Amino acid sequence: VTGTWMGSTTVPCTFVPSEGFTQKTLSWSLERDSSISTIFRRDDSGDHIMLSKFRGRVSVPKHSPGDASLRIENLEMPDNGHYTCQVVWRSTDNSLITKEVTTTVKVREVNPPSSSWELPGSLHQP
Repeated sequence: VTGTWMGSTTVPCTFVPSEGFTQKTLSWSLERDSSISTIFRRDDSGDHIMLSKFRGRVSVPKHSPGDASLRIENLEMPDNGHYTCQVVWRSTDNSLITKEVTTTVKVREVNPPSSSWELPGSLHQP
């Protein structure tokens, strides 16, 4: 997934809810420079943003079953990295099932205005 500096992006994480399974926890973590940090966690007590630098910038849909995608606003260059969505369900026989998906996020600097790339011959004369 690519995003633009100071723009926003959505890191996808979707699944098909199954009968008899209850979502217990949802977490998003970021791996960068060989260290892993949990950014966001949703559990029985609510939503928790674990890293202060993401407060006010990340959100996960609340009322969309099967959609656990992470929305990041005001992207910063240090947001580059590998984002892992982990969902844990409890089944009717009380066993836990865990699924994970990892997506790489690349933040790029804003491109110069396109007009600076136009060739003089391509400008439209009124």
